[in-house]
Amino acid sequence: MAAAGEGGTQNFLVPNGTIFVVFVIFLLVLFFFYRFVVPPLTKAMAERDEMNRKQAEDRDNAQRKLAEAEQRYQEALAGARAEAGRIRDEARADAQKIREEMRADTDREVAEIHRRGEEQLAAQREEAVRSLRAEIGGLSTQLAERVLGRSLSDDGAHRSTVDGYLAELERAPATSEGKR
Repeated sequence: MAAAGEGGTQNFLVPNGTIFVVFVIFLLVLFFFYRFVVPPLTKAMAERDEMNRKQAEDRDNAQRKLAEAEQRYQEALAGARAEAGRIRDEARADAQKIREEMRADTDREVAEIHRRGEEQLAAQREEAVRSLRAEIGGLSTQLAERVLGRSLSDDGAHRSTVDGYLAELERAPATSEGKR
């Protein structure tokens, strides 16, 4: 400043050439930063970028796998529903078949019971007719003996009387059924 007062134009940085020394120190600091500080920072940033890229790839792969898994799940679910429908339809068909078989078995059993009932009824009827023939024969002989007043111990007469009476009895229901 004193020199400025003397009328000279001097730059305050250059008066004794310190600008060159400062410039060299600045270049050395830049070289030091470029050589020792920037490479680790660049390496760390590259690693970080690589990690971000890998995470993005992993995320994309996970999303793709999730979409594939959801699609397989939906396909499996649709398959299971179709299988359940098929099983349900088969069960209904089986139930219908069993119902029809049971109905057929029941009808056969009813027919068999009905047939046996008719056979038993016919056997009981025959037994009743035989029993009645024997009893009616004896009763009719006793009645005829009382009416006639004589003994009908002859088997031929006894038999012919019973047979005649029973023949009349057999004709009587047929004529009474025809009148109804």
